[in-house]
Amino acid sequence: MATAQRLAERVDHLVLQGPEPETSVSDVLALVRGAGRASVRYVRCDFTSLADVVHGAREMAAEGPIDAVINDAGVPGSDHRRLTADGHERTLQVNYLAMVLLTQSLRGGLRAGARIVNLASATHAMAALDLSDIELETGYSAVRAYARSKLAIVMYTRWLGRNRTDGTTAVSLQPGVVNTRLLHAMFGAIGTSVDDGARSVIAALDAPAAGGEYFDEGRLARPSEEAQNDALGDELMDWTRAALSPFTDRASEPEWW
Repeated sequence: MATAQRLAERVDHLVLQGPEPETSVSDVLALVRGAGRASVRYVRCDFTSLADVVHGAREMAAEGPIDAVINDAGVPGSDHRRLTADGHERTLQVNYLAMVLLTQSLRGGLRAGARIVNLASATHAMAALDLSDIELETGYSAVRAYARSKLAIVMYTRWLGRNRTDGTTAVSLQPGVVNTRLLHAMFGAIGTSVDDGARSVIAALDAPAAGGEYFDEGRLARPSEEAQNDALGDELMDWTRAALSPFTDRASEPEWW
């Protein structure tokens, strides 16, 4: 919410997304609307359903040309391996696959010069990407699932930097160790304030970038060596295309990608 409140101070129109019905988040929406001049619309979109993501993207695209997309939806790793109804490991789908599907679905609605900010994590450096078992059918742990999903986000962002030719720029961000319920679920009650995290997001939104950069608390940094393996990143995107193919606009491929 802290990031949304900061954005409400500086934009005319703001679209927020979440899995809950709008009535369940009315208090939060009121606080965001009271923070600035922006008109605020809420789109319900549950990332545990890829079909829901497609529907949500259509609603968002209908709002008109998009200047920025901030992908900050995420869940901690579960205490045991869980699958979504789509058949994917839940952490990977919510944190990575749904984010890619949403971003690619919005591609046609992005203005030239639009910025995409994908929230990653310093934990990405703990992970290795084994494409033969990307869904962690063996050796599952909550931290491993979370870290791998964040590594995939950094690699996807670098892929966007190498492959987008429409004038948009994508960056990934480790916003800091922020005191949130997600952090508590995995690492206990630690971290700085959500305002610090919001400042990091805004810094990544405004920072000069060519595309594919990784920011650490708003400052340009180098991601892990694994994340910089662009050949592996291309293989990840081949897997991602196949995983999302039932939900993509097949008539427009390869342009959709």
